[in-house]
Amino acid sequence: MPSSHFEIDADPPFVQLIVPLDATERFEGVGLSSSGDILGVATSENDTVLLFRRKPDGQFEDRPYCTIGGPGSALAYPHDVAFSACGQLLAVAQRRGAVTVYERSAAENGYGPVPAFEISGPQSKLAFSDGVAFVPPDDDYLAACNFELATVSFYRRTSRYPIRFEATPEFELHLSSGDGPDGLAFSRDGKWLATANHGSQSICVFQRQNKLLSGGKLRYRRKPVSVIKDPQLRYPHSVAFTPHTNHLVVTNAGANYFCAYKPTAGYFKVDWPARPVLTKITNDDDAFMEINARNKMEGGPKGIAIHEDKLVVSCPEFGIKIYSFREGSDRDAAAR
Repeated sequence: MPSSHFEIDADPPFVQLIVPLDATERFEGVGLSSSGDILGVATSENDTVLLFRRKPDGQFEDRPYCTIGGPGSALAYPHDVAFSACGQLLAVAQRRGAVTVYERSAAENGYGPVPAFEISGPQSKLAFSDGVAFVPPDDDYLAACNFELATVSFYRRTSRYPIRFEATPEFELHLSSGDGPDGLAFSRDGKWLATANHGSQSICVFQRQNKLLSGGKLRYRRKPVSVIKDPQLRYPHSVAFTPHTNHLVVTNAGANYFCAYKPTAGYFKVDWPARPVLTKITNDDDAFMEINARNKMEGGPKGIAIHEDKLVVSCPEFGIKIYSFREGSDRDAAAR
């Protein structure tokens, strides 16, 4: 693996700020469509998902063009959102133990309002399901992390028209007891899976098994190839891979910053050492401390999503901030 770098552009400090229109809009998980044209955010306490469109100038509209859920809807404490690679599906993880899937409407470029499919019930083995993602590169599986069970559940798609997934997980990845995974992410090629473990304040990275060794089925090795136990991690909430260098970017619900970790290649494996190559403050310290003094697990950034050179971070206290970043080989950085 060639030496690589990752940096947040310092000027301007962030590209855009999207402020909640209502005090009840508590922004949690965020997602970006594969085209980068749609930004989704789960607003947990009022049971909605908000969608924002990107304008011709590259920024997103300040007001959502589509609202999913609300009182009496199928959503109950939505915590995370994920778009499929083709952009036709939007998955929503609900803390009540459900993953709801919506289809894109050709008429208005929105999703819903009626769910196309839902994975729920005792057979789903979902418990405090805080994170969700389609498994790249072909989106044939949905993955959800379960805080209470310390598992990641994988559901195979059985039909594209109409949309259908298996009701029970085809595969369950068991983390260490007490890890409490709050978020998950896959690398662009699906080779790596990372979990943000709120309970153990760590990050685990798992490698996908060779199909020849797994009988052609989707499997991830049960032992992580890397465990990040950085003292700077404070109740990690969400994690994302950068698209080209596989840096891991992690938000900390109990700290006023997000961190980035650089992959390194050894003789036998790839590792993500527990030394951040970047720590970025996201909010005013006084505003953070006011919340964190009451609850040490709150006040910091929650959701994270990455598309090409844009990084989106959400927080109940400030809303959504969009940053510009650069990644590449260290040779490229030296040439600038």
